[in-house]
Amino acid sequence: MITFVATDDHQYTVRDVLETRDHPLHGRIMILGYAEFLAFRRLPRSIYVFVDLERLDAAAARQVVDRIEALQKVCPDCKVLNRPDRVGTRLDVMRRLHEAGINDFRMLPVTTPPEAFRYPVFLRRADDHEGPKSALIETPQALREAVAALDPADRQGDRFAITEYVDARNHLGLHEKRSYTRVHDRLFPSALDQSQDWVCKGEYTDPNTRPDPQRELAFLQSNADIEVLRAAFDAAHLQYGRADYALVDGRPQIFEINSNPWLEPPEQVPAEARAGAEHIVQAWIDALAQLADSAPAPVTWLDVPKATGKVPRGLSRRGLARSILRGLNQLHNETQAMQLMRRFKLI
Repeated sequence: MITFVATDDHQYTVRDVLETRDHPLHGRIMILGYAEFLAFRRLPRSIYVFVDLERLDAAAARQVVDRIEALQKVCPDCKVLNRPDRVGTRLDVMRRLHEAGINDFRMLPVTTPPEAFRYPVFLRRADDHEGPKSALIETPQALREAVAALDPADRQGDRFAITEYVDARNHLGLHEKRSYTRVHDRLFPSALDQSQDWVCKGEYTDPNTRPDPQRELAFLQSNADIEVLRAAFDAAHLQYGRADYALVDGRPQIFEINSNPWLEPPEQVPAEARAGAEHIVQAWIDALAQLADSAPAPVTWLDVPKATGKVPRGLSRRGLARSILRGLNQLHNETQAMQLMRRFKLI
């Protein structure tokens, strides 16, 4: 079995696919919130995938690591992907990518002296996936002014970072972003987006997006860049996630590695992009099924020390259904139960 552990508000990234179709993972996959992982006195014997690491503060990450260590003492064969203390913060990940010689550009703390950068640069938060929080900044003085305009709390710690700009224009003159997803040992291409704007998000509602479904599908069916991307995930200490990158002078430059990428259901994309979306979802499900085949079996629940005992109480229909399933030791069947509830529009 596989157990995803994610923040409560960002479980849709996997639920939107797992709860809306038939697949071989029903009965073999479970999704817990971090509060549940810390609170439950009994946890499943499983492979654990920790995601949303950017959204954990230092205290929460320490709590999670303590519980992981308690779990692995009673379950040595419970494999852990994305252990928070080995991954660290987004700044840690980007520093390692630069030190490994993969990235030429740097992301540095907002407290870094402006003279240290190669310009242009931009501001972004280090704990979300919303992209740049400023226009391109061309000079040290302009950077000082932009940092001074931030909320005082954002000028401290690791909440904001400064990133050196990468010119990601392709042969068509469009800004291009590619993506690769990793699920344990499996890596596969998972996007090729183009935009007239330097912020290339690949969103269909963005008027600057310039989709090329045939070119994207050809990329998705290839293994272009795979060795460099594997080295990037290894340097980041991430065994699950999606790396967004561009080719600059023929070399991948990694913008970020998202530990909790959203899988877009094919039925939600425009018809011309559906073949690509279906290819990505099937590759993800196949990779998870292969991982599940290596997981401990059968499903058993183990007493694990260091539980907080503070189990979140959900009063929504989903929360009530999960409470019933947990009481019956059937949370591993949740995705199938939620598929039925979605079909009847109960959630």
